[in-house]
Amino acid sequence: MTATDVEAFLAPRMARFVPSITNATSQRAREMIAAGIDVIRLSSGEPDFSTPPHIGEAAIAAIRAGFTHNTNIDGMPELKEAVARKFERENDLHYSVDEIGVATGSKQIIFNALMATVGSGDEVLIPTPYWVSYPDMVQVAGGTPVFVPTRPEKGFVLDAADLEAAITPRTKWLIINNPGNPSGAVWDRESLRQIADVIARHPHVWVMTDDIYEHLVYDNAVVCAFAAVAPELKPRTLTVNGLSK
Repeated sequence: MTATDVEAFLAPRMARFVPSITNATSQRAREMIAAGIDVIRLSSGEPDFSTPPHIGEAAIAAIRAGFTHNTNIDGMPELKEAVARKFERENDLHYSVDEIGVATGSKQIIFNALMATVGSGDEVLIPTPYWVSYPDMVQVAGGTPVFVPTRPEKGFVLDAADLEAAITPRTKWLIINNPGNPSGAVWDRESLRQIADVIARHPHVWVMTDDIYEHLVYDNAVVCAFAAVAPELKPRTLTVNGLSK
C-alpha cells in the first residue's frame, strides 16, 4: 500500500491535524542524546526529575492490591473525592464528586470537551503565545481557532479590551492557560477578574482554564483559579488540572 493509498483511506478530518512541533523537537533531542550529544531539552512541558519514589511505591502497591481493572467511566469515587479535597485545599474551589471527571490526562479532557461542544462555525479564543495543541484540537472538532494576541509589556496576560473585541456571536470558549505555556505568564487575581467581567456580559461564552502548571512557578508568584475568582461563572467554567507536572 502506497502513501497515496493510505491518505485516500483516511477520513477528511485527518487533514486538519498538523504534526506536533513539540514531539518533533523531543524526538530530535532523543536522537542527539543517543548519539552522545549533551542536550538540554526545552521541548516537552515536563520537569527534569523522575516521579517521586513515594508515588511510584504507591502505584506498585495499587497494582499488587489488584487495582488493575476497569473503573467507573468518570473515575474511581475515591479518586474523585481526593480531587475534590485538593481543589478545596489548594484552590478555594468547591466541587462535588458529581462535578468531577477523571481521564488519562488533561489533554484528553480538553480534547473531549472540545469534541463534545464545538462544531462547524464555532470559534474558540486562544491567547497567544499558546500551547501548540490547542488550535489543532479545535480544528479537529470542526471549529475555528481565533488567536488573541497578548503583549510582553503586560506580561503576556490577556487584556480585557482585546478579549471583548475578539468575542463574536460564534464564540464558544475562551481557553486560559495559567501559568502559560510557553510564556510562563501568571494571571493574577485582578487580571482574571477583569476577564471574568467581560465573560459575564456574554452568556454564550464558556471558559476552559488549563491550570496544569500551577505548581511550576517562580518568584513567589501566586496562581489563582478562575472559578474561585469568579464563582458566579463556575457553571460556565471547565477547570482542567492533572498530576503530570
